[in-house]
Amino acid sequence: MKSAKTKYVILGLLSESALSGYEIKRIIDIRFHFFWNESYGQIYPELKSLTKSGLIQSMPCEGAVQGKVKHALTESGRSVLMEWLAEPVEKESVRFELLLKMYFSKELEAGIMIRHLTDFSDSHRRQLDILEQFQRELAIIGDPAGNHKDILQVISFGEKVYRAYLDWSAEAVAYLKGREKT
Repeated sequence: MKSAKTKYVILGLLSESALSGYEIKRIIDIRFHFFWNESYGQIYPELKSLTKSGLIQSMPCEGAVQGKVKHALTESGRSVLMEWLAEPVEKESVRFELLLKMYFSKELEAGIMIRHLTDFSDSHRRQLDILEQFQRELAIIGDPAGNHKDILQVISFGEKVYRAYLDWSAEAVAYLKGREKT
């Protein structure tokens, strides 16, 4: 089902500006990394399919390497994007191996789980730092697509989620240290 969403990620990004497949991947990796990912193996076949169905059009990049193209949204593509945006949101699916390990950790030495939690915290602290940096950069650059306020709402969600992860991790470490003493 996720591959069906690749289409909408691409259409959404192309609603902001014409982009190459490489630029689409780079934007997803930078802007969306905390809530979405796509591989080149998903993006390029979808670009072909969207072009074939008339939802996007491809054009050679000016002054670029031969064969490199940019893709632009067509009116049909914009209509499909608008229809999808109006649809109800599907239920999200969350999987955290860390929570499974915590759930089953009764017999495990607390120090091992504390290390897992520390790694989890460190990773999410780095992600929080990236979001905060992105937020600062967004305030500096222009807003040609007129969507910075929308993007800031997405960043706000990510910041709140990462702070919640950090708070929970600290509580879990404190619990495990107490469990270790009993």
